Amino acid sequence: MSVYQVEYNYKIERKTEDKSEDADYMKKKNKLLFFRTSVIAVSVCICFFVCSQVYVFFVMSQNQKNSIGYLSELARQNRIAIESLVKGDIQTLEGIAACLNDKDIRNPEQIMKILKEVKAGDSFLRMGLADTDGQVDMLDMKGGAYIRSDLSREEFFQDALKGEDNMSVSMKDSVSDGYVNYYGVPVKEEGRVVGVLCAVSSSELIRNIIDTPVFTGSGYSNIIDSKGNFIIRSGQSAAILENTVNIREIGQINDEVLVRIMDDLTAGSRGSFTYMLGGKKQLAVYEPIDLNGWYVLSTVSRSSAMKDYDKTIIGTTIIIVAACLIFLTLLYKQKRMMNKNRDNLLELAYKDPLTGCRNFNRFLLDAGELMKNSSDVRYAAWYLDLKKFKYINDIYGYDAGDEILKRISRLLEESSLNQDLFCRVSADNFAGMRTYNKRQDLVRWFSKLRDELNRSARIMSSRIQVELCMGFYCIEEQDRTMTVNDMVNRAIMALKTVKYMNGKQYMFFTNEIREQILKESELEAMEQESLDKGEFCLYLQPKVDIQNNSRITGAEVLARWKHPERGMISPGDFIPLFEKNGFIVRLDRYMFEEVCKWLKGYLEAGRPSMSIAVNVSRLGLLQEDFIRYYSNIKEKYEIPDRILELEFTESLVLDNDVLFQETVKRLQDKGFICSMDDFGAGYSSLNILKNLTIDVLKLDILFFKECRDIHRERVVITHIIAMAKDLGIKTIAEGVETQDQVEFLKEVGCDIVQGYIFSKPMPLDEFDEKLLSLGESLLIKKVGFRQ
Repeated sequence: MSVYQVEYNYKIERKTEDKSEDADYMKKKNKLLFFRTSVIAVSVCICFFVCSQVYVFFVMSQNQKNSIGYLSELARQNRIAIESLVKGDIQTLEGIAACLNDKDIRNPEQIMKILKEVKAGDSFLRMGLADTDGQVDMLDMKGGAYIRSDLSREEFFQDALKGEDNMSVSMKDSVSDGYVNYYGVPVKEEGRVVGVLCAVSSSELIRNIIDTPVFTGSGYSNIIDSKGNFIIRSGQSAAILENTVNIREIGQINDEVLVRIMDDLTAGSRGSFTYMLGGKKQLAVYEPIDLNGWYVLSTVSRSSAMKDYDKTIIGTTIIIVAACLIFLTLLYKQKRMMNKNRDNLLELAYKDPLTGCRNFNRFLLDAGELMKNSSDVRYAAWYLDLKKFKYINDIYGYDAGDEILKRISRLLEESSLNQDLFCRVSADNFAGMRTYNKRQDLVRWFSKLRDELNRSARIMSSRIQVELCMGFYCIEEQDRTMTVNDMVNRAIMALKTVKYMNGKQYMFFTNEIREQILKESELEAMEQESLDKGEFCLYLQPKVDIQNNSRITGAEVLARWKHPERGMISPGDFIPLFEKNGFIVRLDRYMFEEVCKWLKGYLEAGRPSMSIAVNVSRLGLLQEDFIRYYSNIKEKYEIPDRILELEFTESLVLDNDVLFQETVKRLQDKGFICSMDDFGAGYSSLNILKNLTIDVLKLDILFFKECRDIHRERVVITHIIAMAKDLGIKTIAEGVETQDQVEFLKEVGCDIVQGYIFSKPMPLDEFDEKLLSLGESLLIKKVGFRQ
């Protein structure tokens, strides 16, 4: 077997192991996710069930209150009926007693005669007039027989002797098998009790009242006294309370409740309570009767009183439980269905579709675990980017660009050590964690990666030149508490310092970079306040028409930041920062409006017309309201057409030439002059001159730096200016510093020069004063205008 085959098999085995680990990882994640979801679902069901039971308990409590209220109403009606019966009987007896007193009848035979004549047989069984010793002959109102009785020891008789109308408790009738109640009404002579009119009434009369059905016959009422003793029992309670003498014996009553009941009975108050009888909860109310301190005690079992409510509650509870079970069943089935596809979905969610490696989300998860479990290993976070990758796509096509990205991914995988991680972040950006001993190990790895990629690119096409750049952040022990995202961000910070530098291809994160970031953060914190306070000043650099006697034909507006404490802040410090954080859009618009204000006053004063150029950033151009905003400001300050010039950098055209062509056309229709700035600074293309109908072409300052072959430089500049002139495009050379350069540009037909040879940028008021001093001709007759 060849060495290549051994290496190939090793890679296959390693990939299989990685996928197995990934599968285990996903399964664990799935189980954890399912467990969490199940816990949440069960918790929701439990909460729903508990809330429903709380509501059911509340409804049951209200229903119990309603049942007790209904029971109290029945007891009250019984009380009224008993009071009416007893009061009627006592009134009858009081009338008879008054009759006996008026006729001054004392002879027993006469008394019996009168009693026979009284039509009281419907109310009383027997009646008689007892002397003060309690001896009485009771006349049977039905049969007319006499019964001799001694009532001297009866409580009702003693109370009657005291002048009180009253009725006795129920007692066994000595004549019949039933129970009777004795009435005692005093017979008075000159205010002195001389006898007691006694009458016997059947207890059945009162029992018939309290036997009125309570809750369709499932409840019953009794009469008790203020001590809780049973006075009269209803027929329904006879079997239940057969041997019960006092309310304390009716069932299991809480001691505190029993004390309250006895206090209420003593005080003559009504009330309610619950107790247990035979394992069932009972509801009871007591209602005071205006008679001997008696009470109506009405009782019903809770189940009987609330059977309809209980059915509703049970049904509701069953429905709730069934709904929860159905919900959990559906959730379980849904989870089973989701689990069938979850592995594929998770793979898609954590896998880069182009290269097949991890995506950034998966990388953050894996790297986080790696940092927790590998404290003894030195790691560096790295971030990789391709310089000018967009131009590779534009020039060689997206297929070639995709192939390069795939090749980078394969090279990263082949060069990874056992504990390394990497991912594709987006576009041409890759990130990872690399083990190392010395920083030189990282440099050697990067160099090998770069060389291998260039070799592969040359195989694909001899024309493709791929240039990598990478930022490193070496993770120290104290930095492991940082998030992986923050570590990668520091690597990105290091990368950005070399991405646009020629030659330099890698950088390690340093404290200087940190300080630069802090400095930028401070500037960001001040940017809006400084803009509001007008600390951003307009500086203008004149544009000189060298083909027309060095006449000032316009100026370029430049932004300067004059801070009250920091002094003048260099544009090199804040312009790149604002382009990164997007604040450049606000600054561009602020500068544009400020110069329009000045230009309006300048023109209204009748001073010579000149064009004013303002720079437009890439972000500014991409704003949806870009054309509308600039056009509205131009109209607001009534600036004539072909006065305002908008300068766009060459990179904007290369980013999206179709968008730029459309934008230029619309701006020209609105009366703006459109110029191409920094031509020659990047990957200049003749397509810019061929396809874009720009008005002005500005040659970049790089064209006018000293080089090894001035002849070749001037040949290129000469032909660019000639092509522009043939296309009707005005040319401006910026960054011109010597008179020799001016003479050359004038000779080859360049229209306008802008540079220190004539003037450096100056504040707006100073520029205005210089224009006033030149007069209407605006001719620079000597280099003395330069500052």
